[in-house]
Amino acid sequence: MKKKLLLLLIAMLLSAGCNFPSAAEPAATTKTDTILPVVPLPTAAVTSADAPKPAMTETQVTLPTSVQISPSVPTVAETPGNQTVLIYLVALEDNGISGEKIGCGDSLVPVSIGIPRTQGVLRAAIEELLSVEDAYYGESGLYNALYQSNLQAREIRIEDGQAIIQLEGALRLGGVCDNPRVEGQLKQTALQFSTVRDVAITVNGTPLEDLLSGK
Repeated sequence: MKKKLLLLLIAMLLSAGCNFPSAAEPAATTKTDTILPVVPLPTAAVTSADAPKPAMTETQVTLPTSVQISPSVPTVAETPGNQTVLIYLVALEDNGISGEKIGCGDSLVPVSIGIPRTQGVLRAAIEELLSVEDAYYGESGLYNALYQSNLQAREIRIEDGQAIIQLEGALRLGGVCDNPRVEGQLKQTALQFSTVRDVAITVNGTPLEDLLSGK
């Protein structure tokens, strides 16, 4: 009877869901959570590669202005307030190499002269030519066939493209080859200007061509 009651009690307990630890398995131990102290991690060192780069600023670079390079030095440099005219001299026996060929195998060569600014550039050029007193112009070796003459410009004007040059004084020549030289020097000095197409020259009222031809 006791045995049956014991079995019934066990059956009731089993049906109630009571679990008994088996002899083979030890009872489970209660686990206690261990809280470890929080240790802050060291901050990683910032390398120069990772460092923020400063903002780049734009630098204005001023370039030097272009240097004007001058051409070859002229015979006479034109200065403020001045202008340049040409006078024609003679390269003896040059045979047209240095300029326009004239009689006796010579050449007419232009030389730049600086003068004060003027409206009468034709008169100024002729007067500059007549003022050269030496037989040879400086160290150029160019010959001046007018050096023995004593001539002044009495009247110079331009009419319908013709330069009318009236000279007075003494015309002296050094030989027959000076004839084309004198005529060439005077005429080419006048013909340098675009407004002049022809030249008529008189000395004391006589045409230059007549004096040079012996008429």
